[in-house]
Amino acid sequence: MIRIPDANVVAQELHARYEHARAITLIGRVSQKALFGGRPDEVMFWALVFAHYCGGDLSPAIESQLATFEPFIVRDPSQPS
Repeated sequence: MIRIPDANVVAQELHARYEHARAITLIGRVSQKALFGGRPDEVMFWALVFAHYCGGDLSPAIESQLATFEPFIVRDPSQPS
């Protein structure tokens, strides 16, 4: 399961702990390891972390693409789906 609130928390921690270039490098390296390791759920998680890191909320276009994965995503109950 992919938990959007967890992705948001990780993005906030990256903002708090690292300079921008270092945070983006870490996200890239971890998502690359997940991609080549055959772990699509982790790839999706780190893509969500990146999206939250860069701008907070997801755009309507991204939300519509995530609809395909809805059974595997746990959303924040305080946010509308």
